[in-house]
Amino acid sequence: MKFSKLFFVTLVLSGMLLFTLTAWAEMEIHPRLMVSEEYNDNIYLDSGNEEEDWITTVQPGISLNYSNRSVEATVDYSLRYRLYKDNSDENLDDFKDVQQANATALFFSGRPFTLRLSEVISREALDQRDDNEFSDSDRSTVYRTTVAPEYRLQLAPTFSLVAGYTYDRSDYVDSRADDVEEHEGRISLVKQVSASSEVFARYAYAIQVSETAADEFDRQDYTLGLTQQLGGRTTVSVEGGISQIEYDSGYDTDGTNWLVNIAYNLSEPVTISLGFSQDFTVTAIDGLTETQEASFGATYTKESLSASTVMFWNNSDYVRLDREDQAYGVRFDLAKPLARAVTANFDAEYERAEYDDFGTNEEVDRLTVGASLGYEYRRFLASLGYRYRINESDINTNDYTNNIVTLSATVRF
Repeated sequence: MKFSKLFFVTLVLSGMLLFTLTAWAEMEIHPRLMVSEEYNDNIYLDSGNEEEDWITTVQPGISLNYSNRSVEATVDYSLRYRLYKDNSDENLDDFKDVQQANATALFFSGRPFTLRLSEVISREALDQRDDNEFSDSDRSTVYRTTVAPEYRLQLAPTFSLVAGYTYDRSDYVDSRADDVEEHEGRISLVKQVSASSEVFARYAYAIQVSETAADEFDRQDYTLGLTQQLGGRTTVSVEGGISQIEYDSGYDTDGTNWLVNIAYNLSEPVTISLGFSQDFTVTAIDGLTETQEASFGATYTKESLSASTVMFWNNSDYVRLDREDQAYGVRFDLAKPLARAVTANFDAEYERAEYDDFGTNEEVDRLTVGASLGYEYRRFLASLGYRYRINESDINTNDYTNNIVTLSATVRF
């Protein structure tokens, strides 16, 4: 992994923040410390040899918010140590594994020229199928860096041209994943039809560079879009276009890209939403994937209760592999204040997944249920939680159940 990219962006961001301190407007710094104890009855998610353990998590962190007339910046950085009582080989205690961060800086907001910098450090599953937060296995720390300058030229009161460039880089600690970087240039023509309607046409050209030569390609996107406010209750945003991809190895592919979002305020506390997207994405170990996602949900929000439910469907077709994943299901979340400082939370998810991998088919039914009690008083937060998951597969060795009990406390300064 090439840390020089991370250090370069960090130094640039730090230098710009120090430079703007001469026009200081507002800055907040908040250190914190979180400690939790977790009992997990199946740390490897094994069907035949369940291994239980006690896991201690210690996570010191700090957050920073800064803003003046030229820059808006937020930084959240922490070190998350995970220590296993009986399985010390699973400990996350190396510096490269414990860092977590989310830092963004937006320069010259509202002006013709803007610059956005971001750095995200997180632990992610290497395989797209493994979205299980219950286990630390088969996950890697990844550093994601983004630099995005953009310039808007006002050609007429309601007509503008927007030119931009984005540099994205992903560096994985785990050697099984390929470090990748992307250079994308784009140009858009934007027309403000009315106060509630905007249309645009965009062309983008991207170059994908990877550690694996077979996964390097050039990509061109032609996209049309519309954002429309329908009355006071409905917002519609639609994008659609064509993507053309040419690999350096000579392999070509193409497809359509879509992004549809519809939100309807049924009443003051209730919002209904519908979404669909189709695009190409790059995965950690399996290369380019054509993904489709759809959702339909509703949210209810009041001081006395908040709840949401969403039905979802997704499909992943791996471009250079004989592999396809499909899943659908439903999620439900509920939060209920029980007293001034105590809140009860409940969530549940059912998912039906079908995996087709080089001619091997697997069907999985997965149910996850969680509940927690949270207590917050001034700078102190405490939580007691329980999560249960049952995974039933037509491949018996992939069956498992998992129970987790967690007690955590956080102090903010």
